[in-house]
Amino acid sequence: MLNPFVAVCLLMLASPLMADSRPPCRVSITSQPEGASVIVDGKDRGTTPITLFDLAPGRHHLKLRRAGYVERDRFFSTSEGPFIEKSEVLDEVKGILLLKTDPEGCDIVVDGVSMGQTPRLITTLAAKDLYNIKLRKAGYQDHAISVKFEGRKPLVREEKLVLASGVVDIISEPAGAEVTINGIARGCTPVKVSGIPKGLASVVLKMKGFADKTLELRVNAGDVQTLSTALERLPGTLHLVSVPEGARFYLNGEARGKGPVAITGLTPGAYQVRAELEGYGTSERTITIGNGESAREEFRLSNVMGRLEVRTSPPGAQIFFDGRLIGTTRTQSEKAEFSDVFAIDNVLEGEHSLVVKKDGYAESVRHPKIKNSKTSVANVRLRRIFVPNVEILTARGEYRGVFVSRSPTEVVLEVSLGITRSFPQSEIRKFTWLESGK
Repeated sequence: MLNPFVAVCLLMLASPLMADSRPPCRVSITSQPEGASVIVDGKDRGTTPITLFDLAPGRHHLKLRRAGYVERDRFFSTSEGPFIEKSEVLDEVKGILLLKTDPEGCDIVVDGVSMGQTPRLITTLAAKDLYNIKLRKAGYQDHAISVKFEGRKPLVREEKLVLASGVVDIISEPAGAEVTINGIARGCTPVKVSGIPKGLASVVLKMKGFADKTLELRVNAGDVQTLSTALERLPGTLHLVSVPEGARFYLNGEARGKGPVAITGLTPGAYQVRAELEGYGTSERTITIGNGESAREEFRLSNVMGRLEVRTSPPGAQIFFDGRLIGTTRTQSEKAEFSDVFAIDNVLEGEHSLVVKKDGYAESVRHPKIKNSKTSVANVRLRRIFVPNVEILTARGEYRGVFVSRSPTEVVLEVSLGITRSFPQSEIRKFTWLESGK
């Protein structure tokens, strides 16, 4: 029989072994934002998101750390289940800023967002970021500062704004120029401008027909200055176009390119402009360019070349003009004897070669004489010729002709000019297209 004392000792030794025999718990840990350091029971285990597979049964301590965010502490136990999910939202560390100004009542603008007026305690800015702060007050220059927090350590900033005010008397030659100072319209010259912020001011003068004039002016508080300047006259621009396009333009006898063309840098004054295009009459006129003016002139040229209108019977004939195939005649009506007009425009004056071709018809050659600004007409009637393009073999013999039609029961050929004959499909032993065929 087992000694009771020994039995108790064996039971105490067996209890830890039984606990250790349980499988480890699987723990998934995530955070918003990601990338937080994960510390479990004092040991660094990586960064979120992470899944741990080796946590022993029992109670554990979880700590999440990320620069610029409040550290998060949690406890959890494996008794929650074999698979545990831990998700934490980290809060940003907020800085503490006490902002004072001389004078008080300055508008505070942080990265474009208004934050009230000084003096002000600001506790809503994330400590991890760098902030650009502007301080503004009427009658003072804008004052810019940068702020970077060190965690929750309070930051005190005391800023002094510089008074800005000056007077400038602005005169231009010629008078009447629009004046803007630092982007604000201040009237037309001559003009006396007061309340100009102290420091470097950008003065811009604008006037139609003259180049914009930009000047930088150093303004001191209480100063009264005079700014006198002459404006530079702008050259003119002439845009030349022709109808039809492609005319060559001459300005005072000098070639300036093919239209459309823009001629810049022109001194104001009168110019003689000429437009030339092959096959069209020359057009010439005087154009006056004003100071800084951008003018557009259109030259409509008259066609002085000849025109040839061709009609063929039958339609569908190929037209060769001066040795070049330029198209095929067409008709809108299937019953029309002649084709619609096939127009050949911009034909140089003189004798030309006109050849008309169509399969099954004799070629027609003509030599029309074209005159400038005139329209010549050529009505060409083609002569039908017999050129076999099909050969068939039947039990009765061999036949050649021009293919007319084909159906499941018969083939129809033109066996001689104007004479057709049908051949039953049952009698045809061989059907061959000749070299002149399709």
